[in-house]
Amino acid sequence: MIGIKHLKTIATLKETGSLVNTARELFLTQSALSHQIKDLENKLDCQLFERKTQPVRFTPQGMLLLELAHEILPKIEATKCRLKESLNQPISQLRLSVECHACFHWLLPTIKDFNNFWPDIKIDYERGFSYDAIPDLLNDELDLVLTSDIREPDKLEYAHLFDFKLKLIVAPDHDLAKKAYVTALDLKNETIISYPIPRERQDIFKHFIQNARFDGTLKNVDQGLLIFQLVSAGMGVAALPDWLVTPYESQGLIKSIPLGALGLTRPMYLAMKKDMKDNPVYRHFLNTCKLNNGR
Repeated sequence: MIGIKHLKTIATLKETGSLVNTARELFLTQSALSHQIKDLENKLDCQLFERKTQPVRFTPQGMLLLELAHEILPKIEATKCRLKESLNQPISQLRLSVECHACFHWLLPTIKDFNNFWPDIKIDYERGFSYDAIPDLLNDELDLVLTSDIREPDKLEYAHLFDFKLKLIVAPDHDLAKKAYVTALDLKNETIISYPIPRERQDIFKHFIQNARFDGTLKNVDQGLLIFQLVSAGMGVAALPDWLVTPYESQGLIKSIPLGALGLTRPMYLAMKKDMKDNPVYRHFLNTCKLNNGR
C-alpha cells in the first residue's frame, strides 16, 4: 500500500516545504503530485499535512509516515550504492572539513549514521573547522567541505543540504530581548561574541550589518558552550543557527530574536569536486546529511 515513491514524496515535501518545489524536485506536474498524495491519503484514510501552510505542516499521521521515510530511504539508497558496480576504485576514506563551528552539533551524529552502513570507510575530520577550506578542496587535500558560501562554482559542485535561520541571542534581561526583531542599528554599540572567524566571513556582518556603522566590540571565543554562558551572563550578544539556539532558549538561559523583520536565512551546502557528484558513496553521505537536517 505504501510504496517507495510515497516515502520519497513525503521526505521531499518535508525538505522543500511546498508542493510546488516538491513537484519540481520530483519532475512531476503539480496535478500529478496532488493526485498521488490524495490517492495515498484515501488509502490510509487520513490527512497527511495541512493545506495552505508555508512551509507545509504535517499532521501526526503525516509525521509517522515521515519517520518511516527517514528510516527506510537511507537504507535503500545505501543498498543501491553497494550494489553498483561503477566503483572501479573503492573509497576507503572521506576527508572532511567544515566552515561552520556550529555544524558539529548535528554533523557527528550524521557521521555515525553513515559509518553504521559503511564501517570500512573512514570519515577523516581531523582538520575539523577551517574558515576557508575551499582551497584545500581544490588542491585535493580534502574531499568534502560543509559551507554556507559558494566559491569557485565553475570548479566545484555545491549540493544544497538545507536552509537555517540565524538568530541573535541575548540575555533574558537584555534591553533587546523585548524587541520583535533587531536591526543593524540596534547592534551599533554591542559586544558581539563569535567563533574565531574573520569579520568579513561572518554572516552577521556580511549579510546583516553590512555597511551599517558598528562601533561595538567583536570578541572571539573558541567554544560554543562558552558563548552561551557569556551571553547568558549579559557580557555580549551572538548570532547562531536556530538548531543550536533552541535547547538553551527552552531552558530560559537566553532569548533569541530574529535578525530583521523577515529573519536572516542562510543555506548549508556540501561542496565537492564536480567529477565526484554522482559517486554513490558521496551521494549517500549527502543524503545522510540531508536527513539529519541540522537536527
